[in-house]
Amino acid sequence: MASVYLLILKRFIFFALLQGLIFNNFDFYDIYDPYICLVFIITFPIKVDKITFMIISFIFGFALDLYSNSLGINAAACLSIAFLRSYILNFVFGSFYDPHGIKLIKNYVSESTFSQKLLYISSIILIHHLVLFSLETFSFEFISLIMFKTLITSLISLIFCSTFIYIMIENEK
Repeated sequence: MASVYLLILKRFIFFALLQGLIFNNFDFYDIYDPYICLVFIITFPIKVDKITFMIISFIFGFALDLYSNSLGINAAACLSIAFLRSYILNFVFGSFYDPHGIKLIKNYVSESTFSQKLLYISSIILIHHLVLFSLETFSFEFISLIMFKTLITSLISLIFCSTFIYIMIENEK
């Protein structure tokens, strides 16, 4: 179990630095940033209990807030998807989902269909971005802007995150 926490620590530091130093400065049209940091939450080991996962996700989001001066909205968005991840896994993978954490994320990636992988990754990304941009604007007056920015940034993040997850899984084999 200590090796799992060491892996979590390595990924925590790697993805926080990667997002903060590189991808926050990766502006498309000066408004759209890909959120590669979501790979940390998407690939988080399932065998870690939910409370620990939520605490680590909150701290991860807070670290992202320190890089981007965003006053806690990353922490709230990361905490939201950390809470909803088990429900999303159960919805997407159904009876294949293992709530006790015997299977690893790479088992889900290698043993599931393309549509299940796409649905899992895209739903995590969409929920994160919807919470993030809703808290950023904090007004129903700009709902069309929130939806547009959520969709465009989610598409960009989906491309980067799925590519990075594929590279990670191939390197673990």
